Amino acid sequence: MTRELPQSMAAQWRRSLIEASPAYWAVQIVVAVSSVLFLWTMLAPALTTAENTADPMSGMLIRATLDSLLFFAATHAGIRPLLRIAYVRQTPDWRAWLGLAGWLVVLAAVTVALGVLIDSLEVTTVSSISAIRFQAGDNSFGVALQGRLFYVIAVFNLFSAYTIWAAIYLGYKALQGRRRLQSQLREARLRQLTHQLSPHFLFNTFNSIRGLIFEDPQRAAQLVTQLSELFRVHLQHTVRTEQTLEEEWHLAQCYLDIEAARLETRLRIHVELDPVCLPRRIPALSLLCLVENAIKHGIAPNRAPGWLRVCARPLSAGWVLEISNSIGAPSALPSTGTGLANLRERLQLGFAGRAQLQVEPGEDRFTVRLTLPH
Repeated sequence: MTRELPQSMAAQWRRSLIEASPAYWAVQIVVAVSSVLFLWTMLAPALTTAENTADPMSGMLIRATLDSLLFFAATHAGIRPLLRIAYVRQTPDWRAWLGLAGWLVVLAAVTVALGVLIDSLEVTTVSSISAIRFQAGDNSFGVALQGRLFYVIAVFNLFSAYTIWAAIYLGYKALQGRRRLQSQLREARLRQLTHQLSPHFLFNTFNSIRGLIFEDPQRAAQLVTQLSELFRVHLQHTVRTEQTLEEEWHLAQCYLDIEAARLETRLRIHVELDPVCLPRRIPALSLLCLVENAIKHGIAPNRAPGWLRVCARPLSAGWVLEISNSIGAPSALPSTGTGLANLRERLQLGFAGRAQLQVEPGEDRFTVRLTLPH
């Protein structure tokens, strides 16, 4: 175990160097370019007073680029992998945070040492800043950055920069994790609401078949075969929270075949589904829920023939799905409104307020209209 842990840590570290989003690389490039431009803006006026400004200006640009590369290397190879391994989606204690602070100090010291090494090699004609002086009229004051003071200030400045970088990275990852969690919770809630429909639907279907067992056993056997097909289609799609209208209609059609056998001439079905709307997506089992409610509360309670109309048509800003049914005698089973409330919540979760559910009761008909975005 003691040998596998360092290998695992090294593998994670190497993977962190490679795995990065385009947004991360874009931000790193922007930070590097901005730091070079900032240093150029700050020091260019001072260098223009020199007799030969070409060498100092080009040297300063090269040195600023080298410093930016050092900062990028430290953050990408030294800070980011550690944060991904030990701090992102973790709950570190105070000792872990203290260890991170110590690591940032070490990185800052190493970066300063590399800067001093670059100066000693005379890679450029411009070395590190050795003094800061302010001029106000005839008065001037400043501080010489030499010896121990230079290293203390340089390490402290880099430590502060690394701390800010780490805080921004952890904050972004926390926000990203929060959004991912919200998405997972929303998905779980949608699945829960979808599965709540399944027992209710199956219960009503079994009741429909039970009514035919003694009246027409052969027909009841055929309905059991249709129900098995319905189960097969239903089980294939319960893992999803959304389906196309075409898939939803296939499932609802299986149910309507069973109900048509039970109700016989008491049920007339009119279907008007525009082919443009068939690939559009709606919450899983939503059409089945609406069709089932129409049969249960609008048509089944009446001895007189009734009708069910399913219509889908495109709109300029989306499309609309309408389920209408005739009504007569009130249902012996009062509606609890659970199905519509369930569907309304699923529309809110799935479409973030961009979908609407409208209920239009009338004297001789009941209409439910879903207005959905593209």
